[in-house]
Amino acid sequence: MNAKEKDFISVGELSVGFSENMMEPIDKLVGKEFSLYYEDNKKCKISFMDIEALKWLIENGGVEEKFTCTYTAVMPREDIYFIDFIVSYGDTKSISIVLDLRQKIATVITSVLPTEEETSTPMLQRAERGMPLTAVNASFEHVSIDNPMTNLTPQHEKTKDLIGKTIEFVYSAKDVYEHNYLNENHYTWHCTAGNEEGLCDSDRCYYYKLDNNLYLFVWLEKVIPTAGIVIEDLDAMRSYGKIYGYEGYSIGRVSNFPVGSYAKILNSKEQSMEP
Repeated sequence: MNAKEKDFISVGELSVGFSENMMEPIDKLVGKEFSLYYEDNKKCKISFMDIEALKWLIENGGVEEKFTCTYTAVMPREDIYFIDFIVSYGDTKSISIVLDLRQKIATVITSVLPTEEETSTPMLQRAERGMPLTAVNASFEHVSIDNPMTNLTPQHEKTKDLIGKTIEFVYSAKDVYEHNYLNENHYTWHCTAGNEEGLCDSDRCYYYKLDNNLYLFVWLEKVIPTAGIVIEDLDAMRSYGKIYGYEGYSIGRVSNFPVGSYAKILNSKEQSMEP
């Protein structure tokens, strides 16, 4: 059976050639250190040792955890960075950070892939129990950089700006997808060229506004457990980010790879004004 005969391919298969239009990593963070203050009194310190390695220190309730991780970092706009790395201590989780040095704030997205038991729960049972259809978990934390959180600390806010738009993303010479942003919680993706050509599905998603025409978009797929996290720049008509999932169809080795694309708005419906 070749890839085109499969209904859905693995994340490992998807990654082949998919990073062709990624943004080149930057070295502007090398040698810098930031303290991240959370709303629940947790504190993290992130130190960029070189262009590939960082130190991640978590202080929470008097308990410290330390990690050294490989990472990627890109800068979609001046002083706004997208940082991504994997933390592993038995279980594996992905940490993605929108580091906004303009406002001295950050949004931290923690993605966790499901266990074998979680993936074996049929969607019918998930629906019956009121569970999310996807077994992938993502949490969003808003933090202050180098100063404790206060009532005046801003944060990246959820947005409806993308709802009603259909945007084409060209990830490589062969991989093209359309995103149709349906509502506050769901979007539909449709592969028009590439390994998944002809496939489509609707999945859970999240939207945050980072700056004028600059958005954080996160989606969680339910068929193949996948987290996609990208920054979409509708001024530059580009996107930058990553895709995270198990490398194969079974629980085991993970695949976490950077992606980038060139974008084109295909359709845009004006949102009706709320009374």
